Amino acid sequence: MNNEKTYRLDWDEDAREFVRRIINAQDDCEPLRIVEQLVGIVVDELKDRPYDASAFVTAQRMKVTLRHQGRPINERMVRVMGNHTDRVDYRSEGDDWILTIRRDIPPLIATRR
Repeated sequence: MNNEKTYRLDWDEDAREFVRRIINAQDDCEPLRIVEQLVGIVVDELKDRPYDASAFVTAQRMKVTLRHQGRPINERMVRVMGNHTDRVDYRSEGDDWILTIRRDIPPLIATRR
């Protein structure tokens, strides 16, 4: 069974808290901790610029999307994030910048209960 769940950022939490809440709700959260660290770095890079966050989680992967306006984050940082996750996509869409970080969950861990 492929349980899919979509999460949205609560109005009173930042992206770090948001990702931590989602990761802690998973059966085995250790493979996902790198996403929590990377989102923290991105939030620091954004400083006080407003953003929105969402996440999509299945037994096989976690995908976090951050959307912000204004100056783009450092492209070099995006490449480094790609070295530590399974996929990173950063693109502009109108006035918004959209960062998606995907972390696959190894099969042995995904099937362990």
